Amino acid sequence: MSITKAAAFLVAACLCAALLTMPLAAPVWADDAEDAAIEAARLATQLEHFINTGRCVNCDLSNAKLGDLKLSGARLTGANLVGADLSGADFRQAEMAKAKMSGANLSGANLEGANLTGADLSEANLTGANLRGADLTGSDLSGANLTGADFWGAEIRRADLTDLKVDESIGITEAEVGSSGKISIFDR
Repeated sequence: MSITKAAAFLVAACLCAALLTMPLAAPVWADDAEDAAIEAARLATQLEHFINTGRCVNCDLSNAKLGDLKLSGARLTGANLVGADLSGADFRQAEMAKAKMSGANLSGANLEGANLTGADLSEANLTGANLRGADLTGSDLSGANLTGADFWGAEIRRADLTDLKVDESIGITEAEVGSSGKISIFDR
């Protein structure tokens, strides 16, 4: 069975007409709105898991609002907390459970640009954490393990820095902290 030229042109014309009458792709803003909805749903799911379990290993809580929460013993190893609001959060060891529960574990966490003003990170494990550009104004880092942490460009005014472990850290040294455990201005 052979198709004549006329029939081939007719089929091609029908296909062109079908393509021309099809609706155009959704506008770019529709993709942005859909992406934002997907991102909000993802964040809500991970936040719910973290709040229920106190654990969020290697999860993405970027830009999450977790300020003023009691996060004693939280496990956020390798978590993405870029731009998160953790102002006033309490990560310290629970008083009743000091024998059982240590401070929060944020080793390897990415806290770049996070708001940690007034947060209590005493005894927290921040080994290898990225705190570049984070605001730690007035936070309590006493006894925290900051080995290998990156503080480049972080704001650390009026923070309690007594008994720190800062071996191999970037942007903060024992000499800068001194015996007082306070840095009044930390500019780079």
